[in-house]
Amino acid sequence: MEIQIIPFFSPISPEGVKDEVLKQISTTKVKMIEPDNFQLGSDLNRNYLFIGTGGTENDVADFLKRHPLPPPVIILSYDLRNSLPAAMEIRSYLQREGIDARIIHSTLAELEQMISEWCEFAEILLKLSESTLGIIGKPSSWLIASDISSDKAQKRWGLTTRQLPLDSLIESVRSEGAPEHLGEFKQSSTSCAPSDDEIRKAGLVAQALKELVQKENLDAVTVECFSLLMETSVSGCFALSLLNDLQESTAGCEGDVPATFTMMLGRMLTGQLGFMSNVTTIDNGENTAVFAHCTLPTSLAESYEITSHFETGLSIGIRGTFKHQDVTVFKVFGEDLSEFWVSDGKIIENLVNETGCRTQIRVSLEEDVDYFLERSLANHHIVFPGKHAEKIRRFFSFA
Repeated sequence: MEIQIIPFFSPISPEGVKDEVLKQISTTKVKMIEPDNFQLGSDLNRNYLFIGTGGTENDVADFLKRHPLPPPVIILSYDLRNSLPAAMEIRSYLQREGIDARIIHSTLAELEQMISEWCEFAEILLKLSESTLGIIGKPSSWLIASDISSDKAQKRWGLTTRQLPLDSLIESVRSEGAPEHLGEFKQSSTSCAPSDDEIRKAGLVAQALKELVQKENLDAVTVECFSLLMETSVSGCFALSLLNDLQESTAGCEGDVPATFTMMLGRMLTGQLGFMSNVTTIDNGENTAVFAHCTLPTSLAESYEITSHFETGLSIGIRGTFKHQDVTVFKVFGEDLSEFWVSDGKIIENLVNETGCRTQIRVSLEEDVDYFLERSLANHHIVFPGKHAEKIRRFFSFA
């Protein structure tokens, strides 16, 4: 996917103006195409009309008659050289012709920043279109609102989803091997309640999952971890934690495709790993919510304990402690993964509650927590370090 800008300047503009202006909005990743050289190519390319000066209205109208761009036609204007007045006239003309169009107006410096970000977004969309998300087993039976249409998700994002059997992970527990990464995992913890054999078996599952992801060339994976636990008495908590920390793939719990897609997309947009969690309680008065789960990438935690899995008391779970920091809570949802909700917030407390999942954080949110009661996008939400809500909104506007 390419960002293509078609610039329009009045022929009576002083010499050098065009070069001066275009130099200010050019980046190494954007393609400038003169109107006379333009050819309508791939539908994936994003074409923007840049109004360099006034007096270009007829030139733009003639161009669009020759090259009808897919709507909405995006018109870029800036605060000098009668760019905005011309853009307004062009937009009204297109509206009269029944063509959806909108103006994006800013300073040249701000436009340059926007264009650079659009190039980043275009690269993410291309990466998504080349990505494969594996579902190991099936989505958990209680995810009654979280199914997707693979065809619609592929049409929307280009994403490929693949169903793979749980058998290889189940079989791995019977191995007598010595899995990798266990020494560092155990030594870096502040305490470890499970036995060495329980830790070893969790490591065997992690190694098998890592090998499966590599063999099948998966970019993200979600595991039917409760069925694995019931079949083998071994949780997937360490496996998912490790796979995320190795940054070889995004790994989500419970066969939840929308949540795992959120983790993968959020990682691309923010550069941060995500904590996939249940929303366990909210406080309307304080506008806070508690997010909890039995696994997390350990690199997100200031410290962590190795304990048991909450619901069953079996195998291992991870209780991580987060530093009090800015975070973003994010969720993508829907049959085609086109719906989303996002809010910036701040971690204000780590909790230890033996009647809930092991890692628990209380987050003060900027968006109203009534969302979770009235219009939530199912249960699981992803918590990312840093404040990224506005960037995520801009990405969805672009996408």
